[in-house]
Amino acid sequence: MFKELVDLGRDLEAQDKLPPAGFYYYTEPIRWVVHIWPGSPIKVWLEEVELTNKPRPYDPTRTSGERALPFVHEAGYALGVSKQKGGVDKRAAKKHQVFRELIKKFLLSPLVSDFALREAVSYVVEVLDKGLVQNDPRFGEVQSKDWVSFMLEDGPLAGQHLFEHSEVRNFWITELEERCLANDKKGKSVTVVGECAVCGSVGTLIGKLPLQVKLLKGTAPLHCLNEDAFVSYLAGQNISKQAHLGLCLACGDIATRAFNYLSNNPRHRKNLVRDKNKADSLANQMAIYWLKAPAPLQVGDSSIDMEDLLANLGSLMVEERIQNKPQAPPADLVQMNRLLDLPWKPRASGLRLDDYAFYLGVLSPNVGRVALREWFSVSLEVLKENLRNFLQALTLVSISGDRCRPVSIAVLAEALDSSEPNFIRSLLRAAYLGYRPSAELLVKAVSQLRVFWSKGKRDRPDEERQRLEYIQALTALLKLVISYGKEEAVNMEKLDFQRCSKPYLCGRLLAILEEAQLRAASFKLNNTIVNRFYGAASTAPASVFGNLLRLSTTAHLPNPKVGMEVNLMVEEVLSLLDDAEGFPRILKLPQQAEFALGFYHQRAYFRATRGKSKIKESN
Repeated sequence: MFKELVDLGRDLEAQDKLPPAGFYYYTEPIRWVVHIWPGSPIKVWLEEVELTNKPRPYDPTRTSGERALPFVHEAGYALGVSKQKGGVDKRAAKKHQVFRELIKKFLLSPLVSDFALREAVSYVVEVLDKGLVQNDPRFGEVQSKDWVSFMLEDGPLAGQHLFEHSEVRNFWITELEERCLANDKKGKSVTVVGECAVCGSVGTLIGKLPLQVKLLKGTAPLHCLNEDAFVSYLAGQNISKQAHLGLCLACGDIATRAFNYLSNNPRHRKNLVRDKNKADSLANQMAIYWLKAPAPLQVGDSSIDMEDLLANLGSLMVEERIQNKPQAPPADLVQMNRLLDLPWKPRASGLRLDDYAFYLGVLSPNVGRVALREWFSVSLEVLKENLRNFLQALTLVSISGDRCRPVSIAVLAEALDSSEPNFIRSLLRAAYLGYRPSAELLVKAVSQLRVFWSKGKRDRPDEERQRLEYIQALTALLKLVISYGKEEAVNMEKLDFQRCSKPYLCGRLLAILEEAQLRAASFKLNNTIVNRFYGAASTAPASVFGNLLRLSTTAHLPNPKVGMEVNLMVEEVLSLLDDAEGFPRILKLPQQAEFALGFYHQRAYFRATRGKSKIKESN
């Protein structure tokens, strides 16, 4: 994943979508700007501001001790201010000392060649030496934690924050590299020269990443060696503190900045499993994803915006959604189906669809570092076929029988009602990589579906609507597991009169007998034979259907309200079962799934044809 993040970071840098190397955004704004007018005497003005959109030098180790930043920092560092809310910053003098030492180091650096910059820094030094800022009437309002920047108001650098100068940035990169080095046994920084595992360049290898990444709550390193067991090339104790990461600063820095760009962008991030009470739990999982697109892509007869394409490709993933809404497929899921039916091709000559790629990482927060659960890297050529097969296997007639549509993973996850993250990841692997869905999904879905059918209709309309939505989702999931990658995935979208599988026929028969019961009672029933017998009929048909048929032939089927069509359907299904050697004694798990499909299909068929003068003949 690191290599792909580095490549992404370089593309984002070229588009000016990332802060400069070694710089990042802070939640605290720059509160004060020290304006300096060179001359004799030097004039100083302390201006109160609210600058939140300026990336600043970033040091991940600055909270563990006194670590200064160049020409922009908290007032305790920049001006030696000790005043703070609730007391006094006792470390202010030490902080200001290291700030001054960093300025001296900057002036001695061979990277600083701009005479105007050196002159500007000398003015800053003079202002600090003479304590000129303290003479400003607003100095008493400055708090130790307020951020302060320096700016000249005359000369070539007038109006520019000094920390934004290109040579200050270059100096900071070398300084940051020193601060990110691994340590020796005595805890002192040591330079290790080697080949970067990402870019292959030979140079200094860092021991810690220069920037942490954001997940659900707080920050953590994208990569670190925080336990001795993770280190294979050193011997002894506490070797994790002495190990390098096998990365150069440039790759480590740009990978983390690119990751944070993805993590902060809802177009590139989805929450898969989230416990709002335990944001740092390893059970929480999020996905970040992006496209490698070397040139614009043509879909059908027109070009498509790559961000729109990415939004469609990510629409399958779980995300918070509005509960208790009428059953309707998400617009982006419908759009994805349309896109998959169109031809895709690069607009630039010499490129193939295989040159485009979709990347997805599933991650969990951790104290020591980010935990990578899954990593997908798939070409768009393969991805398109995988998604088509996945959506085809998930497409099912609606519970009212009026249309066929796919079901999103979001609804599947809610219907499963399980905190098991492997379920969602199995669905993601099936959708994007073309892997067969896990058999564990079958276990959970069959059990959950049995509960929904057995409990029966809900009194509240919103609860009943949700129950029916979950029933459709779980049945679609069963269809996915048993038909994925098979030609029968299309035939199993709705009632198949030609299907002679015994489990499927048993499911159909239960739905037909329920329909007879409902018609005989003029549909004035809240509970039917399904509520009582679905569990037994779907696992041991031979033990149940004899009694159900006797009940139906005496109490329901003779009733004129039932009609000849339902009676003929009972005879037809029984004839097919006789040809297949009767009712099975036991149904295994995949057969129970097929039973559920037959029951659902037949039920949807009845609901689609109710109100018509005559049910179509099954032949």
